[in-house]
Amino acid sequence: MPGIRPIAAAPPVSCLCLRIRHDSCQEETMPPSPDSDPDQRPSAGVGLNEADVVMPLAAAICITIGWAVVMDYESVIQPLAASLPAMESRIRLMRLVMGLLTVGGLGLAFLAARDGRRRRQAEAQLHIAHAALARRMARRTDQLRTRTRALREARLRERLAETEAEAAYAAGQVEAAGAYLHGVGNAISAMDLELLRLSRALAAAPRLEAAFAAVAQGLRSGKADQAATDLESLRQTLLERAMPRLAAGIAAVAELKERMAADLERHRGEFERRDKREPYLQDVRLDEELAAILDRMPRAAGSDPVAREIVPGLRLRTRKQPFLAALAALVRQALDAAVGAVTVRLYPGSGDRAVLVVEGATLPGGDVGPVAAGINFLNENGGSVRQEPASANQPPRLVIEMAGQPTKAADPTSGLS
Repeated sequence: MPGIRPIAAAPPVSCLCLRIRHDSCQEETMPPSPDSDPDQRPSAGVGLNEADVVMPLAAAICITIGWAVVMDYESVIQPLAASLPAMESRIRLMRLVMGLLTVGGLGLAFLAARDGRRRRQAEAQLHIAHAALARRMARRTDQLRTRTRALREARLRERLAETEAEAAYAAGQVEAAGAYLHGVGNAISAMDLELLRLSRALAAAPRLEAAFAAVAQGLRSGKADQAATDLESLRQTLLERAMPRLAAGIAAVAELKERMAADLERHRGEFERRDKREPYLQDVRLDEELAAILDRMPRAAGSDPVAREIVPGLRLRTRKQPFLAALAALVRQALDAAVGAVTVRLYPGSGDRAVLVVEGATLPGGDVGPVAAGINFLNENGGSVRQEPASANQPPRLVIEMAGQPTKAADPTSGLS
């Protein structure tokens, strides 16, 4: 028909499907990431569903049906086009509308294919990232297991070292005891020798008795010269021989006694030095520890909450565990016995002291085990506990002075005990 251009054949559905499938295959056959393991790479069909195929296929079918309807309509009205000039413009308008619909359908099909491809890419990347995360977690788990094993071995070595140190200390004690016993044995042997010498000096006592009897007999019989000779002999025997030996023996025994006493004192000093252990001291943040004690002990009677006036940054160097136990026992007993408002004040005292005042409470009567132990600990470490009765201007107070090295920290968060 003159004035009417032939309609180009619409692309068949099979061509559109092949193009979409070709794009999908190109995307699916992309090389995997070199960082992924062969066993953990995503498969080729990961994320592929009906929407990736149905949307382009539906668009192609609609376009094909539309063009078939238009071509059938033109074939029907073509004999009437010569008699109706407006029919040609109507056919051109239909072709234009159908062309726009074709372009729109192809665009929708393209967008659907692109979205499906991007989704599959994202899923593949997500699988790769998941595999990498799993490998990283496995590696970190192995590292943690290795470090845990190393820590256990280090603690075991530390315990072995402590055991060896204790064994060495016990061996030293045994060696010191052996040396002491050896010295005592030598002293006993020397004392036996001196006792033997003294016994030899005293062995002449029966002969001396016979000599004195002979002198007495000579004097009674009138033999004065013989008696004088015997007396001189006795004098020489006693004063020049026996007495020096006895004096030397006594001096030797006294020397042995002094040597044994000195040896005993020396070994006792060694034992005391070896057994002397310095207490383990720690820096205690009084403000934080007191606040923690007040927070975790609800009052059994009286008004709550307890008012606090605590100077921050106060420190005390002492034995931490018994000190905190003593402080908690005293504060608990005072708060449980209070019947009115209570104010807890903590501030630095004079010199090397910190002062804790529980105003409105005192310690109840009777000896309570933890309270008595806490008071003894504070007294033994230079502190004190006193109670002040109520007066016209102030309620009863419990004053606890704690000795140590209270200092103000520049940074309240540094050096937490």
